[in-house]
Amino acid sequence: MLERSVLNRGFPGLNPISYGSERCEPGHAYGYASRDYYLIHYIMSGKGIFARGGITHSLHRGCMFLIRPGELTYYQADEQSPWEYIWLGFDGSLCAPLLQSAGFSDDVCWRDAPQVSYLFEELRTIPDRQPSTELSLCSLLYQLFSALCSQDSAPHAPRDYVTRTSDYIRANYALPVSIESIASMLGIDRRYLSRIFLHETGMTPKEYLVRIRLSRAADLLENSSCTVTETARSVGYDDVYNFSKIFKKKYGISPAYYRQQTASLIKEKDD
Repeated sequence: MLERSVLNRGFPGLNPISYGSERCEPGHAYGYASRDYYLIHYIMSGKGIFARGGITHSLHRGCMFLIRPGELTYYQADEQSPWEYIWLGFDGSLCAPLLQSAGFSDDVCWRDAPQVSYLFEELRTIPDRQPSTELSLCSLLYQLFSALCSQDSAPHAPRDYVTRTSDYIRANYALPVSIESIASMLGIDRRYLSRIFLHETGMTPKEYLVRIRLSRAADLLENSSCTVTETARSVGYDDVYNFSKIFKKKYGISPAYYRQQTASLIKEKDD
């Protein structure tokens, strides 16, 4: 067994815990036992069995199996053709959603994934006890999830288009955003995007864009020293007159008066 040293850096999203490899002896077994973190084994050669939840799976070269924190599992190398595997342990707040997107739903504990063998070959070459070790492992984990997601890629559902549109608007509301350009980026018709967005959210993409812009403008007017003109430009309006007109339609007062009003309320609270 070749186990490498990993410094637990406590990365909040995806945090490598351990890695190594083992060419097992015939019949070599581990478990039943549990772990405190997620652990993936990738079978480079040979075969064996992996048991979880009362079900035993026969696995071979190119398969990978996942052990989740707290799960009782058992695995054993074949007597005639014992496996060699590489393992990688990790934890972090992003583990569950990333594993879900990579095809490891709650009832899935293994995958046949020969297309990612190159990543585990690369894992062998990552030196331990180096300043870059943990970052290299973290990078490899993201590559692994990306490769598994790509294998499972399917036609986008309407809800996915809506989520991508709303995420894009929230990230780019300060820029010259057009619904036509978003639809083109997603590879769908603008009218179709508007229709499914309205169905999912109760508003059109354009209405959502205006809502995000005005909400951010109100926050700037209330909590920053930006002028009305600077506020308008900060939320994607080059024409301050047009911005003021849209703002007044939403809040019933002009941006300048909104600032005065909120400033007075803050002062009253302080007094």
